Amino acid sequence: MKNLILLLCCCTLHLNAQAQTYITPSIGYDFLSMKSVEIDPGFYLFEVLSAPYSVKGTQIGGEIKQVVYKRFSISAAVNFSQRRVDAVRFGFFASDGFKFDYLRGNLALNCYIFNGVSVGIGYDYNQMKKLTSVLREISFPETFRSLMIDHGFHASIRGYWKNIEIKGYFHKGINDNIGDSAFDLSIEPIDYVGFSLGYRINVIKLFKKKKKRG
Repeated sequence: MKNLILLLCCCTLHLNAQAQTYITPSIGYDFLSMKSVEIDPGFYLFEVLSAPYSVKGTQIGGEIKQVVYKRFSISAAVNFSQRRVDAVRFGFFASDGFKFDYLRGNLALNCYIFNGVSVGIGYDYNQMKKLTSVLREISFPETFRSLMIDHGFHASIRGYWKNIEIKGYFHKGINDNIGDSAFDLSIEPIDYVGFSLGYRINVIKLFKKKKKRG
């Protein structure tokens, strides 16, 4: 994640007069699917009860996009969200769910298929942080997992109207996350689908405006 943030900073510094560079702050809403890993067929000690794509909520973030050749561009994005998942833990420690912070990073290659519409594919590196058990809406003081890493592939389609961007996206997870003990949370690859609304800022034009004012 640190390397991705460093890449975002480098993109803003590596500008030239011919290239188009955009910064796009955004807000979105998505639906996440999470499933427990079975210890034995049909048996779990920490079972996620939320139905597929029922873990929903808002996410905020930003993206830097650099046009590299005609219709092609590369982009790097960081987004943040918080989620609450229904779950049950069997054994000595009761709980009816858990919550976590979700920090998402994405690198993508995008292609304009015609004016006002583009598609993209890329790689996601996501961190689930501060996973905390919840019982009757009360959070436990202990955190049973400090960090889980979610790798995956990313596909998107975008539409543009003036400087407004509407984006639909899909994440396909590719890795399991296994807990330290049988009573800890272990999940299969995460999937999610959602959309976002953003406002594109042309960095070159913004610098030119500031230079004229100065």
